[in-house]
Amino acid sequence: MVIGKNMLKKLSTTHVLLIAALVVLGYSLYNYSVSKSSVKDALTNDTSNTGSDLYSSCCSPKDGAVSPSEPLGQNETPSDAQGIQSSAFGLPPSCAKRNVADPAELLPKDENSDWAKLNPVGAGDLQNVNLLQAGYHIGIDTVGQSLRNANLQVRSEPANPQMTVGPWNNSTIEPDLIRRPLEVGCGPQ
Repeated sequence: MVIGKNMLKKLSTTHVLLIAALVVLGYSLYNYSVSKSSVKDALTNDTSNTGSDLYSSCCSPKDGAVSPSEPLGQNETPSDAQGIQSSAFGLPPSCAKRNVADPAELLPKDENSDWAKLNPVGAGDLQNVNLLQAGYHIGIDTVGQSLRNANLQVRSEPANPQMTVGPWNNSTIEPDLIRRPLEVGCGPQ
């Protein structure tokens, strides 16, 4: 009892405020943990509180108004689709048929205009002229090995080692053997 009276005499206002703050902090942590455990993750089929009873008691739909959905498992009946009006909003009657622009219609046809003076029609007509040349193109954008693994440096680079790994995953990039090495001591002697 004597120890308790001595402690009360030594207790100052800062100690009282500190104890009150600890009590408030403990109470708030307790309330937080209680409310945290009551929150559900909504991944279960909890049909106890669907809210449909509350909605039907206060906000029942009027005649012809939109009605809310039924509780889970009772929404299987399709809605009646008769009497629904639809508008096409400017679409043609047949959406598959469209007017295709002819490229000849895009250029002016007036012979007396400035366009006709700059672009004469007649002997220089390129209609039905094939400008592609068929032939064997060597080294010009060929599909083979043209710069697929290009080394753009001046100095040479050792070729990437290749090994046979089986029928699949083999590299099709071959080393560039045509490039002359530019190294100290590798030139003609």
